[in-house]
Amino acid sequence: MTISSRYGQLGRIEQVLRHIHLNLDKPLAVASLARIGGWSRWQFNRVFSEQTGQSVGRYVRELRLSLAAEMLLFTEQRIIDIGLACGFSSDISFTRSFKQHFGCPPAQYRRRGLPCLLTTPLCLDPAKLPDAAWRARVPAIRLDSKPAFSVSGRSDRIRGLFSSNPDFGTKVPALWASLIESERLPAEQPRFGVLDLSRGPESEFRYLAGVQTEIQDADTETLKVPAQNYVVISFQGPIQSLSEILKWFFTAWLPHAGCNAVYGYDLEVYPPDFDANAPEVAMEYWIPVTLNEPFIARHAPIG
Repeated sequence: MTISSRYGQLGRIEQVLRHIHLNLDKPLAVASLARIGGWSRWQFNRVFSEQTGQSVGRYVRELRLSLAAEMLLFTEQRIIDIGLACGFSSDISFTRSFKQHFGCPPAQYRRRGLPCLLTTPLCLDPAKLPDAAWRARVPAIRLDSKPAFSVSGRSDRIRGLFSSNPDFGTKVPALWASLIESERLPAEQPRFGVLDLSRGPESEFRYLAGVQTEIQDADTETLKVPAQNYVVISFQGPIQSLSEILKWFFTAWLPHAGCNAVYGYDLEVYPPDFDANAPEVAMEYWIPVTLNEPFIARHAPIG
């Protein structure tokens, strides 16, 4: 697909997304959404899935549930009223769907008070997308939290993305290669890259490559990551495009998000079989944040 044709597709999907975000409390039939973008139902389902990595039905459902979860955290509305305001036909259907997605019923989620697994609205406006989006899939972004945990592995001092002379492109792969050669990466465990930015905007910082564990041996270092709220970027595409996606996130997405990045421990989360040399990769980048206000509700003014 040429860049011009993809540009046109994303612009038409963005029209559909704006309609979805403003009407989460109303029926959103796929056929009606397809007409807004000027496609047949079959074409719309195919294009939406290709460009976002998910079906339109799943996207609408997760956004409704995320809006409901945010309302549980930031308002005192009754659970039944929240479910109805977010497009669910009954308290039973809302509770069943909520528990299936979040792993707990709405009342327990409210008591816990942590923003977990909140899907944020997609923006596919071509004028607002990073250049890397033409080579990588437009990143999905969610709000999440993670309790304190430890990562054990090996570390080095690196100069990062915004340094005048970055060296992460050579030092980070070398760290991972040394772990692989030492056979200290269990095949079944996700891999964590921890960027220790807790001292603020220094030109160099510690990067630790390893796995989550509570056990330390003489040949590894261990870093304790505190409990934290995060914005999570789900990246999919050529690994070389990740730096452009992150620059776009910090300069274009974050300033308008209703949350602030804080200096702490950024996380790179890789699947156990991650291969940096593959033409396309999938991984997540976790940025610690503080939440200033409800984010999703600002894009879906309902209830």
